[in-house]
Amino acid sequence: MNPPNPMHPDERALKLTRALQDHDLDTLLPLLEDVLRWPRKQLYSNLRPIFAAAQQDGVNLLRPPDDFQAWLQVPLRQTVRGPGTAKSNTIAARLSTLSRLYNTLMDEGLILRHPLRGLERPPPLLTPDPLPTQEDVVRLLRHAEDDPALHAALTLIYHHAVQVPELLALRWPAFLHEDGTLLRRRTVTRLDEASSRALDRLLTSAGGPLSDPQGRIFPYTHNDDLRARIFQVSRAAGVPFFNPAQLRKAALRDFVFTPDQAGSLGEQTLELVRALAEGLAPDPKP
Repeated sequence: MNPPNPMHPDERALKLTRALQDHDLDTLLPLLEDVLRWPRKQLYSNLRPIFAAAQQDGVNLLRPPDDFQAWLQVPLRQTVRGPGTAKSNTIAARLSTLSRLYNTLMDEGLILRHPLRGLERPPPLLTPDPLPTQEDVVRLLRHAEDDPALHAALTLIYHHAVQVPELLALRWPAFLHEDGTLLRRRTVTRLDEASSRALDRLLTSAGGPLSDPQGRIFPYTHNDDLRARIFQVSRAAGVPFFNPAQLRKAALRDFVFTPDQAGSLGEQTLELVRALAEGLAPDPKP
């Protein structure tokens, strides 16, 4: 059986044009979901207030009027239920989705000018993630003991503020089990007893000193792999899920580190990182 023929460009352009002119999200989103690279449910949620208001006010979204940006301020700020104003993050998400939609329409030659160009966007509303309690961390570590790799990863993050990228890049030559030292990106860290013991146990499970001398210490390929394993064990442990970044901030909250112990460049850098963990300093500009 032959696969169905792809939609002819003219047919696709006609369907997109009609969907926009009819304010028909149900037809539009299946055509653009792969291009916009976002779950359809979220796309629908972000665009629905704008399309509904445009239909009500007779605004042509394919050929927006000159006062489009001023008109847009009302649907951007509408709440889904009841009175009030949408939060900054909601407004930013709606604008971002609409902007990507118009980028796609420009790429496909359906419009010549981006109607949102020059529109000032609201700053995102940053809400710090709550940090895990010491009790929850200890409980998670205890339940992770059946998984030597996870237990060692969590121990290094919590006891020495190891960041996930350097954790995933570690290879066995960076660990000297004879004296419990670890070569990190910026320094050499003398591990505490718990961390050294966790890595010794993981080394044994990997085959000991006769294992692949260049082998990676941890089996995780991406941050998401580690997060998924933490999620599984946190459910079994009966503690709230917290990601590696939260665990590292908890480490800076719960321990007094020297720069070498935390893998930092110096005391000034360590103080800034600690202040960030405690919410006392703004995040540095990227």
